[in-house]
Amino acid sequence: MSPQEIDVLEARRVYKSTGAIPAQMLRSTIYRAWERSHLQGANPLDLQAEKLSSLDTERLIEKKQTLIKVATPYIRMLSQAAGTDRHAVMLGDSQAIVLDVAGDKQTVQGPEPFPGPGSLLSEAVAGANGIGTPLAEADYVEIVSAEHFIDGFHPFTCQGIPLRDDNQEIIGVLSISLRRADARQRLKEILLCASHGVEAELLIANLEKDVRSVLQSNPNEYQPLEQLRQDIIQAHQAARLKLEVVSRMVAVNRLDYAIQLLRQAEQSIQIFRRRAEIWRNLASFEIGTLQPVSLTGNISDLLDLLSTEAAIRQVEVVTDWYEPITVVADPRSLLRQLLRYFIQAFDNVGKGGIVKVVVKEIPKSELAQVSFIVISVFNIAQSASTSQFFYLPIKRTKDEQ
Repeated sequence: MSPQEIDVLEARRVYKSTGAIPAQMLRSTIYRAWERSHLQGANPLDLQAEKLSSLDTERLIEKKQTLIKVATPYIRMLSQAAGTDRHAVMLGDSQAIVLDVAGDKQTVQGPEPFPGPGSLLSEAVAGANGIGTPLAEADYVEIVSAEHFIDGFHPFTCQGIPLRDDNQEIIGVLSISLRRADARQRLKEILLCASHGVEAELLIANLEKDVRSVLQSNPNEYQPLEQLRQDIIQAHQAARLKLEVVSRMVAVNRLDYAIQLLRQAEQSIQIFRRRAEIWRNLASFEIGTLQPVSLTGNISDLLDLLSTEAAIRQVEVVTDWYEPITVVADPRSLLRQLLRYFIQAFDNVGKGGIVKVVVKEIPKSELAQVSFIVISVFNIAQSASTSQFFYLPIKRTKDEQ
């Protein structure tokens, strides 16, 4: 038994006999969780979680169908990664009520009761645990064995992470519980990746609704968004496939290769999330406020988003600016304006042509000029081109003023 485990057991003995929580014997996260559990009246002697009625559970599951459907492939991946170890993967809502559980048959359906759908796992009811504590901390949390507040959870080591929507509001929690404490480290990273994957899938669902309303309102202007949406979905499906491969690798302990794939999957998901954020701004009807915006950064982001479109059209895109330029603009309006100019340039240049995007400051003014220069295959031979351009006010730093 490790010194940390000895300290936790002693802290439990002290708490049960005196009601005091020895802070110096517990990790800071666990101390805060125990204190919240104590103040909210959780009973450390409980052996299992309380549950909603069957009817209330059915109603809640029906209400949360989108979240459950989106999370199901990632729950399966986590269970697959755990392999033959005794485990359970849980999905909870923002109130720490269990929505779904998957795991080995002995753990989930065995004689020892394990929290199933409808179980109440908030700290107020179930103390420190892998569902309620990540929600309370609004962050990833790991709880090892006796660090759980109630006795019934001690056989498990639990890891949990909140799930957020595109406004960064917490909408649920993903957790895995293991009988073997030493198995937790190899599953931590895949849990983190899986949480990002669930969030990305939810973002896709919202984007789907946005694009339908946008295309219905003005199909001619926003038709390119449909292609962008397809690119984003394909990028995320590729990221999910990498996670599927990783989950199998982790299950059979091929860790070196699995870790490499895991990092690639995480990078893919982060790229997807950035692309989806840009896409949503493009699809939004909202008009924001004028603020400092990186003009060159937005052009680079759009180029990344349009890379597939450029490849299909066999168009080369070249950028030309001396240094990054910040302007004053509404970020969403600027993105939409840039997208229109890009699509017009792609339409005009033809297969094999070049679109050159030039950004420069206008001398003796507070303006930046953005030019889209179209050089078709014919014009390349003739050294001729056509261009469109517009101006934006530059945002100066204090040092530049």
